[in-house]
This record gives sequence, structure tokens and C-alpha cells, in this order.
Amino acid sequence: MHNKRPAQKQSSSYDLLPLFEFSNVVNSSLDLKFILDTVLLTVMGKMLVSKGMVLLTREKHGYEIVNAKGVDAGLVGQTITLTQVLRKATVTDRLSSANKPWVTFFKANGQKLIVPILAQGRVVGLLTLGERLGGKKYAEPDKQLIHSLVNLSGSAVEKALMIDQLKEVNRDLDRKLQELNTLFDLGKEFNVVLQPEKVIRLLTFSLLGQIGVNRYAICLGEGKNMQVVASRLEQELASCDVLLSLQELTRAESVEELARKKKFADVAALLRQSGIRVAVPMLVQREVKGMILLGDRMRGGSYERSDLEFLSSLANLAIISIENARLFRETLEKQRMEDELAIAREIQQGLLPRSLPSIPGFEVAAINVPSKQVGGDYYDVLAISPTEYVFAIGDVSGKGTGAALLMANVQASLRAFAPMGLSMSEATSRINNLTSQNTGQGKFITFFWGTLDLKSGMMRYVNAGHNPPYLFRADGTLEKLDVGGIILGLMATMTPYEETSVSMQKGDVLVMYTDGVSEAMNSKEEDFTEERLEEILRTSLSLPAGEIIANVRTALELYTRDTPQSDDITMLVVKAL
Repeated sequence: MHNKRPAQKQSSSYDLLPLFEFSNVVNSSLDLKFILDTVLLTVMGKMLVSKGMVLLTREKHGYEIVNAKGVDAGLVGQTITLTQVLRKATVTDRLSSANKPWVTFFKANGQKLIVPILAQGRVVGLLTLGERLGGKKYAEPDKQLIHSLVNLSGSAVEKALMIDQLKEVNRDLDRKLQELNTLFDLGKEFNVVLQPEKVIRLLTFSLLGQIGVNRYAICLGEGKNMQVVASRLEQELASCDVLLSLQELTRAESVEELARKKKFADVAALLRQSGIRVAVPMLVQREVKGMILLGDRMRGGSYERSDLEFLSSLANLAIISIENARLFRETLEKQRMEDELAIAREIQQGLLPRSLPSIPGFEVAAINVPSKQVGGDYYDVLAISPTEYVFAIGDVSGKGTGAALLMANVQASLRAFAPMGLSMSEATSRINNLTSQNTGQGKFITFFWGTLDLKSGMMRYVNAGHNPPYLFRADGTLEKLDVGGIILGLMATMTPYEETSVSMQKGDVLVMYTDGVSEAMNSKEEDFTEERLEEILRTSLSLPAGEIIANVRTALELYTRDTPQSDDITMLVVKAL
């Protein structure tokens, strides 16, 4: 008998705790910080604990630390992901840390007990406590007291969270319009928003404020592509099949009404399991482009037909605004891309020679036909001495301004190194190193260049991964100029580029081209091919350089007829007279 008296006193003291006063304090306040501080400090005081935290549910399995005592203040604001739902007080020492970073986190920060904060059966947060003074264990009466205090605060926490959300609603709506009390006002508000994310947020606020719900899901898309974009449900939708089953819905319906219709009976049962009471289709020209699913009203009561009609109008206004915002964004993006392509095209064309030099004993012609996508094709002809001329051609990966700027970088490097008297191998290595230093990952350029000496008739060249140019000899034989090394810009030079020489005799024809020629596609997506190009060139070798190019271009136009040009077409032809 004597041994039982202390336990009886402890139990009695817990029974006499002013739980009613505590409930009045936390439930009479709408200040979330005050409520959380009161709950945490009260529990810590009763349990004689120096460390504690409060976490609120932010997303599925995610909990944000919003209050902390006796631990690193930097923890506040962090989000912890729990891989299991805790619905009763849990001692961390009894949890395995294996593959559970959250358990390791709580243990590392001295948290000995985790208590869920429940509201209407839903976990709205967690309260964690450190070790008790003197290392005393948490007995069952202790846990009961903590549960009582925490459960009394659960509805207050949820209410405060909801009030905070409603305050945010009011702030957002006040910036848009003085008051949003009617459907006409909502329509005006939706129409001035040109971002889908903001439309969805306004719609969410309208559901909270105008209809008074705290359980909802907003879904957007069409058919199998419909996805949940905003949700606050006790249970997530099991699969997209639920949304697919509602594609034939033409007006707002309560789940009870859907259950009475044979084709919707199954989906109605699934909706009811998720706490859904109303399904509202978002229609554009009688096609379902989205769905609003609503739970119980906060003030209770069923949804009247007038409520459903308002919701239908609200949903249609919102989806039209979202569609308009999407079209507006697509238009802006298209305009941005067109502006970028125009700039890139201007840069690209500015880098190409305005006229080709007259070279004694040789005839030179070139062409560049840019595609609408603006590739990075480049060619150049420049004199580095009265008897030496450089011919170059390249193709930059990618499209747009980035490709044009990379081309400009290569052109500047070429014009800087070519006259310096370096070997072509050394000059190419320097061009490559500069290009790789100034190029983002995944950007590169295929490049060929040769230096023609008029005195000797010899041309030294290096091919850096480019389509091998054709050197047709006067006797009908063909050489492909493929000696060199890796493409430019991929990496710093590891192995020296190999250079070699070829002679240019009377009647020889050198044809340089980019893959926009050989890979031009017809309506069947078949390439023009190097074989066709070689065949066209062989039948044109007796013609002037300009007419050789004209023949190739005519053949390309016939082959790709009624097919948009997908890449730049660039050719440079040098014919020895």
C-alpha cells in the first residue's frame, strides 16, 4: 500500500491539471505563433524538458519546423520528410534509423518523444520533446497528459493555419480589387491575370473564401494528361482513372447525384473515400479541360443547386483565364524565340564575308542559306599574305544566339592565329583551347580550314571533325580531306591536330559543305545523302564554281520540295583554273 501512494498522487495531479483553462487560451487565439508557443512551453514546463520543437504539415510526408526551443535556431524553417505516419506518441529510441533520415535527425537533435498534433483525424503537425530533467522516462500518464494538451491544441492550430491562409487570400485579392464578392468581380479579376499559377491560386482562395471549404483538389489537363495541380485532401486521389471517369461530366454534380447514375457509380465511391462531396468540370467549348473537387463546407450543410451553378460559372471563368494565360505565355515565348533568332541571324550573317576575294588562278564561290531555326554555319575566305589564302567552313552545334556567338568566337580566333605563321596544327590547338574555355557543356563546332600557297599550288589543311570536303581531280579521281582531329570546343587539346598537304592543279575542284546539304530531308524524312551530293558534283565539275553550287541547290530544292528547311545550307567551292 505504501509503494502505490506516490503513483496515485501523480495520477491525481495530472487529473487536476487545468486542461479546460489551457483549451480556452489556445482556442481563443487566432495567432498561430502564440498558439504554438503556448503549447510547446506548457508541455515543456509540465514535463521539465529543455528541448522541444513544433512541426507543421506542409506537403505529403513533409513537416516544416516552425518553432524550436533549446536547439539550434537555424533549424526553424527546415522541412523534414517522414516516411511513415505517426498517430500516437512515439519514443525515438524505439525507432530504427536504418533508411530513415528523419529518425536520425530527431535523435541527433536530442528529441526523445514525437507526438502527433491531430485535428479531425488528420495529422496537422508534430510536437517533439527532448530528454526530461534527470533522465526521467516518459511514463504512460506523462504521455496521456501530453496527448491531452496537444489534442486540445489541434483544432486551434488548424484553425489558425486556415485563418493565416484566409488572410493571405484577402491580401492577394485586395491587391487585385477592393472586394471580390460577386461572380462579375471574380471574372474581372481572372481576366487581368496572365499567369496560370496565379489563376489557380486565386481560384483556391475563392473556394476558401466564397464557398468556405478546406478540402479540395484542382486538376488541369485533358484525358490521360489531367493532373492534380493543387490539393488539400485527407487522401490523395488513387489514380488518374478517377479523373478520366469524369470526362463525360457536363455540369457540377454532388457525389450523391453521381452515385445514382450508373456510369458514375464507381467513381462516386472513390470520390467519397477521398472525402469529396462535389465534382465541378472546367469546360472550354464543351470539352473538359479541368476539374474542381470539393470536400465538406466548413460551416456545414449540403451544397445547394445555386452553389453548384455558382461553382460552374467560377470554374469556367477560371479555365478560360488559364487557357488565355497559356496562349499568352506561348505567344510571348514564340516572340522571344523569334527575337532571339533574329538577333542570331543578324550576328551570323554579319560574320560571313560580304564579298569573296579575287584569287589569281582560282575561282571561288560560296552560298549560305539560313534555315528558320538559325543554325551556326560559317565559312570564310581571307588573305594572310599576297600569295596565301585561308579557306574555312564550320558548323556550330545548337541553334539561336548561343550558336551565333560561338561562331563569332571561332571566327575571331581564326583571324587572330592564321596570320601568325604558326603551323596549322598549333593554330588549330589554340583555337580549340580558346573555344573549349568559352563554351558551355554540350556546345561544339565542326571545323575545316586550309591555307593555299599560290606559289607552290599546295594547300595545307586540318579537319576538326567536319564533313570531309571533296577534292575532285581533273582526271576524275576523288580525295576526301579528313586528316585532322577532334571537333572544336569539346575539350582542351590532348593530342596534337594532324595537318597534311594536297596539291591544287589546273582543273581540280575543292568542295566544302556542311551537313545541312547532305542531311537535307524530303517529306519521308529521308536524307539527301553524301552519295547524291557526290553524284551531282561529278556532273557539274566542268562548270564555273558558282554554277556548281547552283546545280546542287536546284537538286536540293527538288528533293526537299514541300518540306521545311531544317538546317542551314552552306557550301564553299574553289576551282583551279
